[in-house]
Amino acid sequence: MSIRRLHGDDWQVFRDVRLASLKDAPYAFGSTWEHETDRPEADWRRVVESRERFVAELEGRVVGTASGGESGYSRAASLTSLWVDPSARGEGVGDSLIIAVIAWAKDTGYQQLMLWVTEGNTNAEELYKRHGFRRTGAIQPVRAGEDRLEFEMSVRL
Repeated sequence: MSIRRLHGDDWQVFRDVRLASLKDAPYAFGSTWEHETDRPEADWRRVVESRERFVAELEGRVVGTASGGESGYSRAASLTSLWVDPSARGEGVGDSLIIAVIAWAKDTGYQQLMLWVTEGNTNAEELYKRHGFRRTGAIQPVRAGEDRLEFEMSVRL
């Protein structure tokens, strides 16, 4: 398995893995497949370049993704959009993606890494706990107008 950072020219790779993640786990992300499926190329390029985007590749296939970027907190980055293809779960893909985002955040000078997890997603919470993340106590709706909640976790770098 290898982890690779994406650039604007990789927009199709990101589009495909993003749409796959939204189909597989629509409850876990702040957007929907229907909302994102018809975006033009220019939008996908902007999305790729707006954050640090990583993909995991296994035997020539993209099997996961994660992103890092600004969190809105001073000296803290955020980890977003972590997803692993069901066929690759349990193979260390999620761990490798988290390690890549943590390394990027440290190298960039951040002191903390934040993320949000959908309430009830115990597998994701346990994965993040293995890397030192703990709940902060903050809770918010997954999307505006929805009853589903997500909770914040963080780790000091």
